[in-house]
Amino acid sequence: MTTTMASKVRRGVVLPAAYALVRDARFALLDKVLERDTWTLDQIRAHQAERLTSLFRMCREHNPYWTARFSEFGVNPNAGDPFVELAKLPVLTKDEIRANWKRMRSTHLPQGDVVHETSSGSTGMQINFYQTRHYRQLHAAMEYRSRAWMGVQPGEPYLSIQAHGAHMTRKTRLFRGARAWLENGYILDAFHLDPAKMRDQLIQARKLNPVHVHGYTTSCVTVAEFARDNGLTDWPSVRAVSTTSEQQTPQHRKTLGDVFGANVYDRYGSREVLSISMQCPEGGHHIYADVNLVEFAPVSEVGGDLNAIVVTPLDNEAMPLFRYRGGDEASPIDGACPCGRALPLMTGCRGRVCNNFITPDGRIVNGTYFLYYFYYQEGFKSYQFHQTTADHIDLYVVPDGTLTQERRDYLAASCRKISEDYQSQFNVALHIVDSIPKRPGGKHLYTISDVLRHI
Repeated sequence: MTTTMASKVRRGVVLPAAYALVRDARFALLDKVLERDTWTLDQIRAHQAERLTSLFRMCREHNPYWTARFSEFGVNPNAGDPFVELAKLPVLTKDEIRANWKRMRSTHLPQGDVVHETSSGSTGMQINFYQTRHYRQLHAAMEYRSRAWMGVQPGEPYLSIQAHGAHMTRKTRLFRGARAWLENGYILDAFHLDPAKMRDQLIQARKLNPVHVHGYTTSCVTVAEFARDNGLTDWPSVRAVSTTSEQQTPQHRKTLGDVFGANVYDRYGSREVLSISMQCPEGGHHIYADVNLVEFAPVSEVGGDLNAIVVTPLDNEAMPLFRYRGGDEASPIDGACPCGRALPLMTGCRGRVCNNFITPDGRIVNGTYFLYYFYYQEGFKSYQFHQTTADHIDLYVVPDGTLTQERRDYLAASCRKISEDYQSQFNVALHIVDSIPKRPGGKHLYTISDVLRHI
């Protein structure tokens, strides 16, 4: 593994200075989280206990929702064993958050230190939540930590296959483009993968000598399949491929590994919690137990060996989520990993499954595109986009209570905007329904394509 002098300068000087200029502490935090890779299990457990106790005490003073819940379930923030106290709380559901999210915001933090976010709703139900800016910067550092496990350093060139155009604000596009330029990256827009342009784009990306390819799982696979079918399989600089946001299958891993000639990694997280687990070079899925406390609860309504992932983030004071069930499943794995890290192990996450769509003129659209229409929107319980033919999409929406005219108008405008984004190649029909049937196995799919299938 060789790192160029230009990349070393970016890592050591340019990037830390640039982020410090905008008061972003991710590089200072990176050094701290990298040190934790050497921690023993006892050190991890002690850190979890310290963070839990701190969160309990903060909530007692500054969080009206959790103060009431502690009283209801007999949680003592000053007790000697915070793990025993945590176990007294019931699992936190999305229904509970939807009903109480405004009361769940801690009151001591100024507005400028807090960011309002929403989940994607990809598991069937969207929620609102708050995160501190410190928490988001910490998890930006966790992203770099994940790359370090793959032998990739900040500032080394990369190919990113992610959202970069449709339904993004100009400010967001400019920020993402500036970050890619600063970090030496090349972005392929996962929402507009056009076969007519992709060959030239990949040739241009290859000139950058990327060491890392990352992005949405199915979009990375789409690009890899295109590269394979068009004779673009020579990527000598690539050391690692990593995917996120969607479930990674063995076939996905094989395709990506064969085309890019590198190890393939799976990174798991969510918008509510951000980084949860990462695969190491030995193939083990390690739980980031220094920033989360993860439990596994049997999923009796599904059966089999599935376990619900129940997670307690340890660093978000804006809106603590004690024992939160987000809707994904996995199982714990006993024993130590050959890589030497003491972080506990789990199976790969069985979570979001995404169907890509295809336009009549052949462009591939990652299903994540459609999530953007429901970010920061209230009044909707769940939704599903179903492509039945190349030019037709049915949008099914379950209202959260009475559907107001304002919400109905928003949905109609969204249908028009989708059509506009793809030059009227999609006709989107809106259906207001009481429920959306789940697929076999109990999983809600927010995108289904009968034209282009990935599941």
